[in-house]
Amino acid sequence: MKDLRNIAKHFIRKKLFVGTISFIVANIIPVFIFLILSTLLLAMIGALSGSVDNQQNRQKETGENGIGYVCSPTGDINQKAWDNYFKHEDKSGVFAEYGDDIIEIAEEKDIDPVLFGAIALHETAYGTSKGVIDKNNPGGLMNPSTNMQSLQRFSTLREGLEAMAATLYNRIIEDGLVTIEQLGEIYAPVGATNDPNNLNQHWIPTMKELTKKLGGLTMNCEAKSQVDADLMDGKSWIASHTKTITSGFGYRTGCGNCSSMHAGIDIASAGIKGTPIIAFADGEVTISEANGTTFNSTLKNMGNGYGWYVEINHGNGIKTRYAHMKKKGISVGKKVKAGEVIGQVGSTGASTNPHLHFEILIDDKKVDPLPYVKQFLVGESS
Repeated sequence: MKDLRNIAKHFIRKKLFVGTISFIVANIIPVFIFLILSTLLLAMIGALSGSVDNQQNRQKETGENGIGYVCSPTGDINQKAWDNYFKHEDKSGVFAEYGDDIIEIAEEKDIDPVLFGAIALHETAYGTSKGVIDKNNPGGLMNPSTNMQSLQRFSTLREGLEAMAATLYNRIIEDGLVTIEQLGEIYAPVGATNDPNNLNQHWIPTMKELTKKLGGLTMNCEAKSQVDADLMDGKSWIASHTKTITSGFGYRTGCGNCSSMHAGIDIASAGIKGTPIIAFADGEVTISEANGTTFNSTLKNMGNGYGWYVEINHGNGIKTRYAHMKKKGISVGKKVKAGEVIGQVGSTGASTNPHLHFEILIDDKKVDPLPYVKQFLVGESS
């Protein structure tokens, strides 16, 4: 009888043990595994999120989103940084003492001298490549007389630099490749068949670093993107009475005594005379005067030019002008906000009818205002 009780107790303990194990396997372990996997998943999400946040923060700091990340805020060359390369043969090879030539040629072609100099250094192994030493060819330009089978030879390094600048002009100005990233796709396309070791992937980051060492880009490239951002964000339409554009930017004929080059846009419609002119963006009034000194006998019309006009400096090399005002506009030195009234539409200066002549200047060069105001013209007839 005792043996039977022992057997029964053993059986019950075994059953309880098996039941407990079964319960754990069926319930506890899956929960435990779920908790572990959840923790790992959350950690991975956190890491990824942190990576994205860090990347976004880095883009804000360095401007890798294509907006002004290496550009000189003044638009001027950092001469000390520039000379640190182009006054030293160990850093620029045959380009030593050619720094002034590079700047001069770049200005002639309206391209960034820092970008030009950086590409010249990079493409010639800092002025030491065989092509630039033996053939004065810094741009790797091929000879058309040999069906592009050999490098072109130039009589002087200055001539070679001019030819290279002409090619850069075509890429930057003509083709609109205004960022280092865009130029990299031409100079060093990633995955090219002639780049088996994938060295081209280093071109863009190397160029960014080199342009920084040379003092930062001064024009074209990312600086242009910054200007676009400054002009496109949160601005106001400039004429309260109408959105009708009667004359666009560019060359024109049949306009009487007016200039054949119309360096702005004209806004006009019936009843516009005397209506408010609006500041396009925040800034400071730097000019408020009459362009020319010859009034007609009724003192209502200026003899030439803008007539009464206002110029506003918005910073970052951006200015706007508002011409042919009815009378003197807002005073010089005034700080204005976008949307603020700065004058009245008139017909002073070289004008036959009341209208507002509006200009945008970037680094003192007149550009077409239409791309920057078209956001206000959606759904409007003009």
